[in-house]
Amino acid sequence: MSFFKNKLPSALISPSGAVALAVLLAWVAILLSFARHVALVLEAWETLPSHSHGYVVLLVVAYFLWMKRPLLAELNFAPSWKGFVFLNIMGLAALLGSMISVAAVVQFATVFMMFGAVWAIAGDRAARVTFGPLSFLLFAVPFGHEVLPVLMNWTADATVAALRGSGIPVYQEGRNFIIPSGSWSVVEACGGIRYLLTSIFIGAVFAYMTYTRPLKRMVFMLWAVVMPLVANWIRAYVIVVVAHLSGNEWGLGMSHLALGWVIFGLAILASFAVGARWADPQPVLPTSIPAVPAIPLRKVFLAAFFAAVVPVVWYGAALGVEAAGKADTPILAMESLSRLERSTSAVPGIQPSFPGAKVVHQGTYVFEGEPVEVFIAFFRDQTQGAEMVNVSNKLEPSGDWSWGYSGKAGRASAELPEMQLEGYVRGPRYAALHRLYWVGGMTTTGEITSKVLQVLSRLRGRGDDSAFVAFTAYSGESVADASRKLQAFEAALLAGVLKDLDRTALEGQAH
Repeated sequence: MSFFKNKLPSALISPSGAVALAVLLAWVAILLSFARHVALVLEAWETLPSHSHGYVVLLVVAYFLWMKRPLLAELNFAPSWKGFVFLNIMGLAALLGSMISVAAVVQFATVFMMFGAVWAIAGDRAARVTFGPLSFLLFAVPFGHEVLPVLMNWTADATVAALRGSGIPVYQEGRNFIIPSGSWSVVEACGGIRYLLTSIFIGAVFAYMTYTRPLKRMVFMLWAVVMPLVANWIRAYVIVVVAHLSGNEWGLGMSHLALGWVIFGLAILASFAVGARWADPQPVLPTSIPAVPAIPLRKVFLAAFFAAVVPVVWYGAALGVEAAGKADTPILAMESLSRLERSTSAVPGIQPSFPGAKVVHQGTYVFEGEPVEVFIAFFRDQTQGAEMVNVSNKLEPSGDWSWGYSGKAGRASAELPEMQLEGYVRGPRYAALHRLYWVGGMTTTGEITSKVLQVLSRLRGRGDDSAFVAFTAYSGESVADASRKLQAFEAALLAGVLKDLDRTALEGQAH
């Protein structure tokens, strides 16, 4: 035993090597504790083109840590209580993310827990040295798709503005527009999300390697956000103009994709060329490794043990929260709609899909002589993949309708909540879909806000009962005309629908 305590550190392993091994053991415990969410990250790298750079992120982090070896070798390592406090705060964040079934929150918390493990085991100075390299792990988390609708709107508006500035007549309706040579639609692939996320990652790597001053890094990162947006708008404009001038012979198919990456590549190279002109001199690293006092191996691995226990405890708490849910299936009795006549129309419409809902109420009703489709998906005991806000939930899963508009629908009356409007078109038919989220008696149109409300509902002991509510109407004239029909429907019936949801939640609490 005395050999293990006194001889092993100096004879077989250096102080930095002992700390590195202890940190790796703590990291393994963190990743295994949240293995389910780590698996979702790996799945996103394989399936989402916008996050296919995930494996490159790991190589970048490893490279930057390797370059920090001379600095780390100079440090006197010592466990830090501040690191343990930070580690537990991130564990609490992971617990909250599990409570509201937001994988990204848990995944970001996991990344910060890995940094917290370094801080707790190696100490304050080691945390400062490794903060830069480890911060790149944030790019491994699949996030950013929430802004895609906004990017699509910006791309459509910028393209239409440029076409009009070029003298080409344009008729625009949301993300769809028509020019004399044909019609165009800004779909998800045209939004530029892949360009944006790739640019931010590459820009961060360039800024970290080129500059040492925080202000310069911030300025270049701001440019890394603006540049791909502008480049994508130029790409969309050039593609439409090339197709227009060539009689739709060019600018479509593979040339469409190739032109996009050429423009993006040129923009990146130009950014690097200009940015390199203001490069900062890099700090001189020590050429020799000074003698560092050995630290007791027992102290290092005792800190690693406690750092490894922290994620296990918080993950166990998350499992306990999930197991504490209600076991009964809600009964969604929509009494407010019972007096309306059901429509038997066979005309295909918009059929949302929320596969994780506990129960769904879906039907077409006749209101003032017009059909109105009602879709209500009720959620209880939400888990990852079966929650109200999830990428697998689709408003229009068939792809038969072109999504042309997204914005606020306003309020049917001052007493009613605001609705979000989604506009669609299919041939001569227009569709307006009004939607909102109901969470424990509160309503919102925002996905992030709905998650916050879900946390508040849980903390108040009301569980996570939530519902997605959507009404759809159609018109042969415009989306605005269909939206007006829905506002009349909501003025008469929305309050009753919300009361039905309140009653369903209260009956679940009684059980």
